[in-house]
Amino acid sequence: MISMGVGRSSDRQVYEDALDDARRAERLGFEAFWFAEHHFNGDFCMSPSPNLLVAAAVRETERIKLGVAVNVLPMHHPVRLAEEGAMLDQLSNGRFMWGIGRGIVGREFLPFGIDSTNARARFNEIHDTVINAWASGRIECHGRFFDFDGVDLHPNVLQRPHPPVWVAAQSPESVAWCARHDYIAMQVGEPIEQTRRHAERYRRAADEAGVTIREGGIVPLRYCFVAESDEIAREKCAPYLREFWHHFTRIASPGGGIPDRSGYEYWYEEGDLSRYATDDYELLNQQGIIICGSPETVIGHLQRQAAAVGTDRFLLDFWRGSLQREDRIKSLELFGTEVLPALRGAPITAAA
Repeated sequence: MISMGVGRSSDRQVYEDALDDARRAERLGFEAFWFAEHHFNGDFCMSPSPNLLVAAAVRETERIKLGVAVNVLPMHHPVRLAEEGAMLDQLSNGRFMWGIGRGIVGREFLPFGIDSTNARARFNEIHDTVINAWASGRIECHGRFFDFDGVDLHPNVLQRPHPPVWVAAQSPESVAWCARHDYIAMQVGEPIEQTRRHAERYRRAADEAGVTIREGGIVPLRYCFVAESDEIAREKCAPYLREFWHHFTRIASPGGGIPDRSGYEYWYEEGDLSRYATDDYELLNQQGIIICGSPETVIGHLQRQAAAVGTDRFLLDFWRGSLQREDRIKSLELFGTEVLPALRGAPITAAA
């Protein structure tokens, strides 16, 4: 999982490092490689267009799945998303994974002229239009935000009926929506107990809707760093991870000049990540927000969370482990050579 930000020597080097990591992740046996979308904050993320990065990574890899995590749907036109997603699926020979979200960072909406109170309604309309286009080969919408007659989609997707859909779903309403569609619900930055409650909500919503879960479920995103020992891991990554976590909890809210909380009540109440903005490295590990330590410690953390949440998949962000590129490379290599082989014989079947 790459959401590229601080610790770079130049903007161009960020992209070179990301593509190098994609090649490395494929060689090490990771299941998938993801690119985030964020805007106007170079300290947090240098990826305003994850679709462009997927297209670049397609030419650098052969087997690993490539995903966007996520296309922030309210900021996009459904025609462009349907066409680009189909192109990426064809270019990757069916390795494309479509991650979507409605956006949580209020200050990102403003320059796009998006009313955040309409974000969920725009998300639903755009999602429905793109999925219907991929299934039918025709792009058409007569909705609240977009109104156009049908046109043929060229090219169409390679995967049928459409590429796998992953959703950034934090609120109970979003989790239930994912369950009704049998989509993966990605959980970003919430502690184990909160993630476990979301997993229960997901299963309950699927039961109520009569949906048999085949592809979906809850998948947590964790910030990961692996070193030869717990002591070295703490020395290398604790100061930087604490700093990043404080930065993330400040910006990951629908605030930033948007006074109306409509549609984001969960974020201001139960989901407010600033409640977990601690300087306690051990507590962050205990809560499961970060997974850091020796290979043995990291294996134990993953197995504990998998059992608590009922998942066999994790999204792991290795970019935040250290300011030093060489430390991040070593962490990714240790995970691939020491952790992944141990997980293949355990209930955890994949790490992305």
